[in-house]
Amino acid sequence: MKRAFVLLPIILLFLTACDKKTDNNIAVRNEVYNEVYNSESEHDRIVTPDTNVTAEPLKGEAEEKNVTESDVIVDQKELESGKGDLTEYREIMLKTFESKVPEEVVINKKYSKYEVPTDYLLILSDEINIREKPSSSAKVIGKAQYFEKVNLVAEVQGEYLEKYKTDKWYKIAWKVDNKVQNGYILSILAEKREFQFDKMFEAVNTAQNELDKNTSAYITNYKNRAGTAPLYKGRTKDKFGIQRNQAAPAYYEPNLGAEFRYISDGALVSIIAETDSFYKIHALNFEGEYYVPKKYISFRESIEKLSKVVVVDRKNQNEGVFELIDGKWNLISYTYATTGENSKHKLPTDLGYYMAIQKVAKFTYLDDATKQIAGYAPYAIRFNGGAYIHGVPVDYIKKGGKRVDPGMQEYLSTVGTVPRSHKCVRNYTSHAKFLYNWVEIGKSAVIVIE
Repeated sequence: MKRAFVLLPIILLFLTACDKKTDNNIAVRNEVYNEVYNSESEHDRIVTPDTNVTAEPLKGEAEEKNVTESDVIVDQKELESGKGDLTEYREIMLKTFESKVPEEVVINKKYSKYEVPTDYLLILSDEINIREKPSSSAKVIGKAQYFEKVNLVAEVQGEYLEKYKTDKWYKIAWKVDNKVQNGYILSILAEKREFQFDKMFEAVNTAQNELDKNTSAYITNYKNRAGTAPLYKGRTKDKFGIQRNQAAPAYYEPNLGAEFRYISDGALVSIIAETDSFYKIHALNFEGEYYVPKKYISFRESIEKLSKVVVVDRKNQNEGVFELIDGKWNLISYTYATTGENSKHKLPTDLGYYMAIQKVAKFTYLDDATKQIAGYAPYAIRFNGGAYIHGVPVDYIKKGGKRVDPGMQEYLSTVGTVPRSHKCVRNYTSHAKFLYNWVEIGKSAVIVIE
């Protein structure tokens, strides 16, 4: 990290030496500044056994709740039995919700620590009233808390509230003392979420068809070790918004002077042909055929037969886990996840098809201010540059001038709510451990959809 601070003045001096008054140079200078300071993913700033870089600790994001999803989520069978009382509002019911797993997929859950509904509401304000009927004058029968997730049963037309310009209400179900209860929340106070099983399975099929029929490889430029990609027309992002940091140039013609775009580290590709200097590839992340310099292509433990896939849904902040068993895809887990935030000092988790490249049991991260080791994150699987799937980070406790491990943290209330990480994908720690033990490098992929 110190190297970035040393190089930055030199970079800025070089960029401004020719013509300090041109807007173009100012724009390029600002872009390089942003690349140095804002292009780091969560793991780029993490101390691992083979590197000395640092990561911003994930602090102050949410305190652990006293209740977990299992305390309020209703089992699907119980939910089905409670749908009969919709008759009163049938004439004004707008839609019901029940995401289905494709028929071709076998439901074979191997992780089930938490009850997770296939359709649910994310509460977006604190102390939300749950009412007996879809009306502001109806009796309040419960409260929903900020970032809580509850079963979504239906969308109905109820009382029109002028203040919010809506008459849409959500019917929900939740557990109170292990008893199923139904109520209504004004739609504007919550966000509908679902598991896009059809889209997830479509992505799994796309990857399987591509990788099983071709020689597969992946882009390798972790921490720009294969060489920083050239600027795209003087910029650090191509016209598609992909950053050059930890990426390779993908040329439209087999020469270094040709037009190109960036393709990120970890991206899965199929090898079509080979020249002295290039591999001609087809990328799963976007259409077309391209020429990538050979130094950016890796065949190390590349996938010959895809059998395990984690599909992360960036839109709904959840994920599905698929395994090929006896020739059929099985859905072995589905749960909540938190992806990267598109903001200053953070990066979104990029969409696309990626190799499961590396597993790290535990890595430590440094405090931004003191640059001292602050804590660790467990059970990590790297798939794109510095982006990892991992468990809940843990801050060390200082006692007598020494760092003390308070033990792994299982639950974080913000998992599965809104993007908050620095490009990584956060899971509950038990699920991260499940994936860590289950993933096989050379047989596994990570796909990010929206």
